[in-house]
Amino acid sequence: MQKLASYLKKHLLFILFLFGFSWIIALDNKFGIAYITGFFQFHFDAPFWIFINALIIFVVFDLIQRKGNSKAPDRASRFKYYLIYFGIAMLAYLIFTNLFGLIVALTFGTLKQNFASTFQVIANLFSNIFDFFIFGGFSLAYFYSIENRLYRQRISNYEISLAQGKVQQLKSQLNPHFLFNNLNVLDQLIDEDKYQASDFLAQFAELYRYALNSSDKELIDLDAELNFATNYFHLMEVKYQECYNLIIDQSIRKTGRLVPPFCLQVLVENAIKHNLGTKEKPVNIRLYLDNAIRISNNKVAKTRNSKGNGVALNNLNKQFKLLTRNEICINDDDEHFAVALPLLKNKIDD
Repeated sequence: MQKLASYLKKHLLFILFLFGFSWIIALDNKFGIAYITGFFQFHFDAPFWIFINALIIFVVFDLIQRKGNSKAPDRASRFKYYLIYFGIAMLAYLIFTNLFGLIVALTFGTLKQNFASTFQVIANLFSNIFDFFIFGGFSLAYFYSIENRLYRQRISNYEISLAQGKVQQLKSQLNPHFLFNNLNVLDQLIDEDKYQASDFLAQFAELYRYALNSSDKELIDLDAELNFATNYFHLMEVKYQECYNLIIDQSIRKTGRLVPPFCLQVLVENAIKHNLGTKEKPVNIRLYLDNAIRISNNKVAKTRNSKGNGVALNNLNKQFKLLTRNEICINDDDEHFAVALPLLKNKIDD
C-alpha cells in the first residue's frame, strides 16, 4: 500500500492530467451525441471509466518501458526503443482488455450481447486501439521527457564535476607558481640582506599556510582574498620599499562577493613582476569594483622587458571561463595595464 501511495505521489501531476483529459473526452462525446440527437444526457461515472482505462494504459506502458530501459544499450537509440515499448504495451493492453472483457462476459452470462458479431468485436478493438493511441501517446511523451530531463541533469552534473576538477587542477598550478616566485625573491634577499630575508621568510610562511588552506576551496570570500593580496603586497614591500603602491577602493570591500583563491594576489604579483618601480616613479596598483572586479597599474618599463610565459594569467582566465562562462578582460597599452574579472554570484544569493 505504501509503494502504491509513493507511486501515485511520484506521478501525481500526470495522473491529474489524465483525469482532467478523461472529463474532456467524456463531455466531448456527450456534446457530439447531443448535437446529433438534440438531447443531452450526462452520466458522471463516464469520465471515471475513461480515467481508469487511461490509468491502466499508463501503468502497462510504465511496466514495459521500465523493463525495457534496464536492457536498452545506449542513449542514441533511445527513442527507437520507446516506439518499440509503445507497440509492445499496446499489444499487452489489447490482450488484457479483451481477456478481461471475455472473463466478465462469461461471469455474468453476457457473452452473446458483448460478442454478438464480428463487426462489434472489430469495433471494440479499434476503440481500444484509439484509446491506447491517445493515452499511450501521452504516456510515451511523459516518460521520454522524464528520461530526457534526467539525462540532461546527469550531463549537467558531469559538466559541473568536470569544471570543478579543471578549476582544482588550475589552482594546483597556481599554488606552486606562488611558492617558486617567492622563493626566488627570498633567494635574492639572502644575498642582499640576511635580516630582511629572515623577516621575509617568517611572513612568507604565514602567507603560504593560508594559501595551502585555501587551495582546496573552489571559491572564497572577496574580503579574504583582498587580505591575502594585501599581506602579499606588504611582503613584497620588504624588498621593494616605496617603489610600489597598493590602492584599494572602498567599493570593493564587504560586498559579499565570491572569487577563486589567488585571483587578486596573482594580479598584484604580475604588476610587481613586470614593472620596475622606483621611489621617483612608483607603480600604482589600484583595485576597485564596478561591473567587474578591476585591477590596474601604470607601466614602468624595465631595462630588460621580461614578458614571462603568461601561465598565471592564462590559468586565471580558464578558471573564470569555467566558473562564469566569461573570460577575463585584459587592456594593455603603452602606459597602463588593466584586468577585469567577471563577477560571480553574491554568496547570499547562493
